[in-house]
Amino acid sequence: MVFGAFNFVFGGNKAMRILVLIKQVPETDKVKMDPETGTMIRTGQETIINPLDLYAIEEALVLKESLAKVVRPKATAQQKLQEIQNSGATSAGADVRMSGPTVTVLTMGPQDADRALREALSMGCDEAILLTDRGFAGSDTWATAQVLASAIRKVGDYDLILSGERATDGDTGQVPCEVAAQLGLPVFTYVSSLNMDRPVQGAQAGESLLVRRLTEEGYQILRARTPCVMSVVKEVASPRLPTLRGKKAAREASVVRWGMSDLELEPGSVGLAGSPTRVTKVFYPKITRNGQRIVANDDSSIDVAAKKFLEILDRNGFLPSSYARAAKAGNAAKDIGEAARALHYVNLEVLEGLSLDRLVSKQLPQLPQLPQPERPEFWVLTEFRSQGAGSIPENDAPGKESSSTDKAATLDTVSLELLARARKLADQRGANLVAVALTKKIPMLDAQTLIAHGADDVIALEGEGLAHFVCEPWARALASLIQFRRPEVVLGAATSTGRTLLPYLAALIGTGLTADCTELAIEPDTGLLLQTRPAIGGNVMATIKTAHHKPQMATVRPHSERPLEPDSARHGRLMRIPYAMREADASTMEFLGLEQNSGNFENLEGMRLVIAGGRGLKKAENFQLIRDMVGALAPESAVGIGASREAVDRGWLSYPHQVGLSGKTISPEVYVAVGISGAVQHLAGIRTAKTIISINSDPEAPIHSIADLAIVGDLFEIVPRLTAALCRHNHTDTKDTAGRAQ
Repeated sequence: MVFGAFNFVFGGNKAMRILVLIKQVPETDKVKMDPETGTMIRTGQETIINPLDLYAIEEALVLKESLAKVVRPKATAQQKLQEIQNSGATSAGADVRMSGPTVTVLTMGPQDADRALREALSMGCDEAILLTDRGFAGSDTWATAQVLASAIRKVGDYDLILSGERATDGDTGQVPCEVAAQLGLPVFTYVSSLNMDRPVQGAQAGESLLVRRLTEEGYQILRARTPCVMSVVKEVASPRLPTLRGKKAAREASVVRWGMSDLELEPGSVGLAGSPTRVTKVFYPKITRNGQRIVANDDSSIDVAAKKFLEILDRNGFLPSSYARAAKAGNAAKDIGEAARALHYVNLEVLEGLSLDRLVSKQLPQLPQLPQPERPEFWVLTEFRSQGAGSIPENDAPGKESSSTDKAATLDTVSLELLARARKLADQRGANLVAVALTKKIPMLDAQTLIAHGADDVIALEGEGLAHFVCEPWARALASLIQFRRPEVVLGAATSTGRTLLPYLAALIGTGLTADCTELAIEPDTGLLLQTRPAIGGNVMATIKTAHHKPQMATVRPHSERPLEPDSARHGRLMRIPYAMREADASTMEFLGLEQNSGNFENLEGMRLVIAGGRGLKKAENFQLIRDMVGALAPESAVGIGASREAVDRGWLSYPHQVGLSGKTISPEVYVAVGISGAVQHLAGIRTAKTIISINSDPEAPIHSIADLAIVGDLFEIVPRLTAALCRHNHTDTKDTAGRAQ
């Protein structure tokens, strides 16, 4: 097999080469951990292709087939006969690139990982490369990205690199972003659809792709140019099964094997020795909650279940009776907001137009220098959400810019949650807590809100180019700011933005990153940040630290901490830095619009109450039972509808509703599982929910074991009764409230 540049031309276009990065993972209930290194023992374990990587393989094959139809002329009878005669001389893995677009699959792992590669070949991939060496063992995501990037450079000419959104064992989603940073390429994460657009002419010529990207706000519509890296979600395609012919060809195929010396990697530069992060502790979390169990098999027991159900919703603020209790808090928050406005000039020292030489262009006038920090800094990266951003009109043709206009973005509550967690850590270290914002222009009230919720300073990088999240220029701007101020810790939310930006940034500056943390603490003896996160489908908890690299970086699971009560008496500084993107930092990505009003979209991560349905509902129409229950709750309750993997696979609901290891990991105040048995993969997505209510007729269903309230019975009898009880309660409470008001 020969790797390197190729230029097979049809109509002036070279054939596209697609690389797919895959990983072999263990079944989540068959995991062995090394107690000394804290890493997974992979040798000798039964493994499968990471399920989410199968979607990347399928999308690559779909692209390959669609491009082959475009670039390959119709064969004559003589050419077809010649192809049949030659078919025995070639096999999967042979150099078939000269016949059109190709798909090359790469993985890093032990020798027996070639089984995963052969499965990919049997699906239709053309070439396979196994990166295997004892020196790779124990690599964290940063070191893994180093190995993969080195291999990709050795491969040579390529146009598109695809991977699954994340691996089901580590569940970080960091490797695609870190590979992109190592290669200096743009990255697109959470890609839900991908189509060829048109060739792009000029200095940055390449294939143009239309990308639909799933975020908490909706679907971003983007135009990308190759080469680039993309990680895809389940929604992108439905993986095919290997064919008998494909399996036979895969068995006979050659798999290229490369080690440390082939990639010209120095000993100790990767593997455990070269990894910035180290696992210091592994423990197994408590699975069961020992909640209340009610067997609801008659009218009286269903009434008991309904009463308990209402009590839980009321206690968590989802019923009208709890709105009145929340009114005082709401008025207090309003008073704080008014106080923040009144004390704006007293509490907030504003330093305008500061300069950080590496960030501003030569076109900007000389500006005063950003002051150096006086003590160690802990950073929180703030996020903003579009407020009423228009969706892309249905009559807008694919590839055309949306006629929608974006309204002002608002501060996301995940930023205030991060400040609450970081405030405790910064106080223990005697550090300054800084909220860092990248935005078109930060509103003064947002800066005041950040100070009131715990920040000592706000640093705002402001410019037209920062109106929408674009990973590469944002990461480069932050890297320059980090080099200038050298923070000790950088924290971001584990959102679609944070899980894209922070891995790219960590790779740029050469430090470690821990994803999706649920606990953070300061190690007393060293002052290092201890970062605890779930792994292996939530079956294992790992505590990780970055001992020899700075800054220490982590993303934190949303809704794992409540914001602090705002304090309008706090004082702080707002430091504004004008940011003009240099031509060299410009991305090849083009933002076309945000599709928010899609009927199949659900932002489960932002919901305080999620009611989910599974196979027990029996058919799509029966999700109306859940919709009726949601309809009985007030709109301000922030209620979302979720689904199990099987319900989504059957087409009952779309992928954005899926909860679990291959869907969304959520932490709502209350999670209600209706007709969901509770497979390991599903439980991994809801372990950090504050309260879980299960409704299932099977008394042995695993979901009952982690529920705070387990209702055992026929959901078709129980759910309508719960909805009716909700309606009665709401009607009574509304009348009582109206009477008191009179």
